Amino acid sequence: MVTKRAKKTDVVSPSSAELRKAVEAIAIQPKSGKITLLTRKLFNVLLAVAQQADESGDTYRALLSDIVANSAFDSNDTALVKEHLRRMVSVQVEWSTGTSSQKPGRKWGISTLIADAEILEDPNTRRVWVEFSFAPKIKKKLLDPVQYARLSLQFQSQLRSSAGLALYEICVRYLTNPSHLTMRETWEWWRPILSGTPDTEAGDEAKREYKYFKRDYLRPAIAEVNAVTNIFVELVEHREGRRVAEIQFRVTEQKQPMLALDEHPNVFDSTLVDRMVKIGIPLKEAQTLYADSEENRIRAALQMTEQRMRSTSLPPVRSAAALFKDALKKGYAPPIQVLASTPVSGPASRGTVAAANAADDLKARLLSEFSAYRRKEARALYDEQGEEERDLARQTFESDVLPELGTHMRDDWRKRGLDSKLAETSFFDWLARKTWGEPTDGDLLAFTLNQSRVG
Repeated sequence: MVTKRAKKTDVVSPSSAELRKAVEAIAIQPKSGKITLLTRKLFNVLLAVAQQADESGDTYRALLSDIVANSAFDSNDTALVKEHLRRMVSVQVEWSTGTSSQKPGRKWGISTLIADAEILEDPNTRRVWVEFSFAPKIKKKLLDPVQYARLSLQFQSQLRSSAGLALYEICVRYLTNPSHLTMRETWEWWRPILSGTPDTEAGDEAKREYKYFKRDYLRPAIAEVNAVTNIFVELVEHREGRRVAEIQFRVTEQKQPMLALDEHPNVFDSTLVDRMVKIGIPLKEAQTLYADSEENRIRAALQMTEQRMRSTSLPPVRSAAALFKDALKKGYAPPIQVLASTPVSGPASRGTVAAANAADDLKARLLSEFSAYRRKEARALYDEQGEEERDLARQTFESDVLPELGTHMRDDWRKRGLDSKLAETSFFDWLARKTWGEPTDGDLLAFTLNQSRVG
């Protein structure tokens, strides 16, 4: 099917797109450079944009506002996009049409994720665009795939680890397979695909021991996919004696109702950068840490550091920045969903903890949905007010709240005010709390019941 070529003035939004991702581009093995979570997300968004355009063109474009919350050409967030575009042009990946098994008709290739990229501002509209192209050899495979998996970019926006997103992409392909089983391969074959790290850059321990790969990548990725997507994944281990030699995954559809996802998800969550800056990390370093690290590990390390800073029963923290970076590097910060848990043992206890974690995750997602609803209500209230009341609200926010939000947020607010997506979110979150207070369990229950009636 031929679709209309995206013109220079068209706004092509991938926010709710269902991406047809070619099987050749799913189980890709990095050979030079690391494929991070953000690299995977950005590649999928650009691919979705290109698939909506006519294949007769060589260059495609996406609005920067579909990728980052702050869409100004000179915003700090643009530096994150530039860094990942550089990586996508330089990182070499191997792709193939099947597994490592010897099968007739298989193909193999190596290329970079994209051929080139450019960020430019329209002098008339002031909108900022990302222009990009694919290598000619793989372009048709990517844009008009014969075999592909249907991926939800909204589910992608909820995944916080590169391994989780890679596992989701692979397993979705096998959801309609009669056996519901993925390919069966050695665990060493799976390691670079899920970790996004070439074997040449992996530590000796990671390459030698399956138990570390399972602990650091398999278990967290499976738990994450099962928690936030519409599929349920189980690990299947195949042993030679006592040693796990090969693994594959069983994939089924989840029947439980899913909460509504963010209507306009962004690839980059620069609020994490703001929080790093707030605890004393320079902006440039914070951006580099964000670009190189998994979001779930950043969140866990930030929460652990922030809780430690608030503690009144322990000695003051000498350097919050040093504590955070050490926790991030060594990975000892507890995952956010189990920070309040106490150690337990035994099958029944593990089941109780799993149920508690699932409940915590559901409540966190419900709170996020409720917060988005309240922001809309606060925006409607703000729009109904007179100019004098709106001025007073902005002044109160600037004097009482803004000083605590970090340099990045303060600069954005002073330069762009409510035109900044990040500042807008913070302002209306604050206005909602000021107007209605913190949400109670009763508020969440009433909201859930109302949403059920509407649905």
